[in-house]
Amino acid sequence: MSFPQVRTSVLEFPSTLIKLMGIEIPTGMPSPNAELLEKFNPTAIVIIIIDNFGLFEAVVYKPEAMIKNLEALALIETADPYAIPLMKSLLRPTAGFHLMQLARNHGKSVKLICREDDTEALGFDPGITVHKRDDMATYVESTKHIFKTELLYLHFLDFESLYAQYGHRTPPKTLLEKIVRRTDNWVKVLLKQARVGTLFIVIGNHGRHPVPLDYQGKLAEWRKANAPIAIMFQKRSD
Repeated sequence: MSFPQVRTSVLEFPSTLIKLMGIEIPTGMPSPNAELLEKFNPTAIVIIIIDNFGLFEAVVYKPEAMIKNLEALALIETADPYAIPLMKSLLRPTAGFHLMQLARNHGKSVKLICREDDTEALGFDPGITVHKRDDMATYVESTKHIFKTELLYLHFLDFESLYAQYGHRTPPKTLLEKIVRRTDNWVKVLLKQARVGTLFIVIGNHGRHPVPLDYQGKLAEWRKANAPIAIMFQKRSD
């Protein structure tokens, strides 16, 4: 399976997001990725974080909605691919800067939906953040905001908690496949509900903690080398 891949870095991706929102990049930040800027001209952006999801899972589990609509697959080069370090690098790349606050300062309507732990770890403003206990609640809450926000952030991370609860009875890769397909169905619904011009950026990372997925041989090597990804597509029409 071949995807239209774009190589980018954790350093330039925040600048790319800023430019896609139509905001001037602050002095001192790296230049944005020109290839991604050429592909999209969004009126709103939805950032969806999926833990334990990367190029390997996209190829193996084939999430239908994401693959069908995919316009660019950005491979995000970083020294630390795990969830919190990656998101800190993307949202708070320099001292005193926060992507969400920058968007608000430029008059954007912003909403963050995540677990309570993320608010402190990622420096979210409690006034624009909704805390939810699990992925289903996060998804339901997102349907209330998808049509009226200009920047919506969601974090799906059920896999590790479900693995801790059911991993001894369900093979972890089977559990992960179910999580990926379930979340893909939610993305499909959100895409239908979004306004025309909305850019979806589905960012996958290595999770919060290493989880043994019991892959063998080449599969294990490919999974280990898995880079964080951003699956990107824009709603072009209803």
